Order: sequence, then structure tokens, then C-alpha cells
Amino acid sequence: MATDEKDPVARIDLDARGIDLSEEAVWATLVRAGFSRTNQVIERFEALYPMGRRLIEPRALAHVVQASTLSEGERAGLPEPIRDAEYLGFCVTTAGRAIDERTRALCDDGALIDSMILDAVAMTGLSWIGDRIGREVFAWAAEQGLAASRSFSPGAGASHWGLEYQRLLFDHLPERPLGVELTDHFLMKPSKSVSFVIGIGSDLKQATHPFSCEECDRLDCAYRHIPDAGRARSDERPRARPTLGSRGESRA
Repeated sequence: MATDEKDPVARIDLDARGIDLSEEAVWATLVRAGFSRTNQVIERFEALYPMGRRLIEPRALAHVVQASTLSEGERAGLPEPIRDAEYLGFCVTTAGRAIDERTRALCDDGALIDSMILDAVAMTGLSWIGDRIGREVFAWAAEQGLAASRSFSPGAGASHWGLEYQRLLFDHLPERPLGVELTDHFLMKPSKSVSFVIGIGSDLKQATHPFSCEECDRLDCAYRHIPDAGRARSDERPRARPTLGSRGESRA
């Protein structure tokens, strides 16, 4: 069967439904959001944490495509560090619709602490699955003898890559990937979802981490993030029992 030039060179699926996020990992997310372990927060955490674990359904999908399949205008619109990439890894991750809807319902009911606790569960799982899919793209690049850039997300601010580029990213993924929809205003539903692109090529500088700003020289950027050296070690990740789909690679 003939392969369309816009078909992905590689497809990577990760399914971590049933993930066992540790309490400490979720607490770390809450602390970064400004919460302290007061008696009230501890009480609500103990009530909401089991619900969050039941509701969260982290999944991730990446399509690696040849950069040459993009139009000249599309390539010119990419973040400057990856405009000369040979391949682009378009990725979307989600914590699932159920936890997103429950978090919104609690917020609408005025249960803000409960909503934030469930939000922390969702964001912890989202961070975990995002790290995994980013590293899978890094691994694919290494197998080809190529370097991989850090990730760039439309509208994130750090790269001046406008939110409108969500359309470009979603155009290179299946329709409604993982059940994630793009609104007319380029927002994702469910909102507990993240999209990004990673550049791959021989002329790129290898990033140390998919979500690190270490290679960026904008030291005064409010979005600057460099993960702690130990955060990437497997023994410091949240405990998990994910079922990981195969990479499902189909190479042209």
C-alpha cells in the first residue's frame, strides 16, 4: 500500500490509565501551587485524593513527521530553534475528560480547595505522561542518530509561539486525538491537556530534558523552567503501573 507523504514517520502511543500516583507527588504539585499542609487542606486531600486516582486517565500521542511536508510558511512560523529540523514530533497529552469535568464542577460549586486538589492530581499525571512521551521522542531521535530539541507549546509564552499555532499542531495529529478537541479560540477540551512539538535533526542542539529551558538564553523569562537534576531519575517519578502502547512506528 502506498504511503502518503504526510503520514507520520513514527507514531508513539502511551496509555497510563490506572496510574498509581503517589501522595507525595501530588503534594509536591500542591506546594508549588502555594498550598501548605494545614489541617483543612490535609483533611480535604485525604477525601479527594482517592477520587482523583479513580478519575485520572493520562494518555499521550506523538506523530513524528518529515519537516519537508510542511509548507514554507508553516516552517517559517515554527519557533526559531527548530526551523531547520528534519523531523517534527507533534505531541498531545491529556489527563482525561472525567477529572477535568469533576474539577470544573467543584469550582463552579464554590469548593475551591477540593477543585485545586483534583487539579493537582490531574497536573501531576499530566506532567508524568508528558515527560514519558517527550523521552520517547528523544529515544526515537537517538535511534536515527539525530538530536532532539526541547518542547515548544503554542501560547506558552517562552518562545513567542502564538496560540494560533495549535491549528498547525493538530493538523498533524488524528482528528480529536485521544478525545481532545480544539475550540474556535485554539483552546483544548478537556482543558487538562497539553500540546507541544519537538524538533529533530542533525543540526540541532540536543536538549537535556524535553521540558527544560536550559538551552534558551532568555534568562529573564517569567516562564523559565529548568527541572532539578534528580527529577528525571526513574526512582523519583511518581509510582506508576501504566500500560504503555507500542511505538507503532511506520517508517517511510
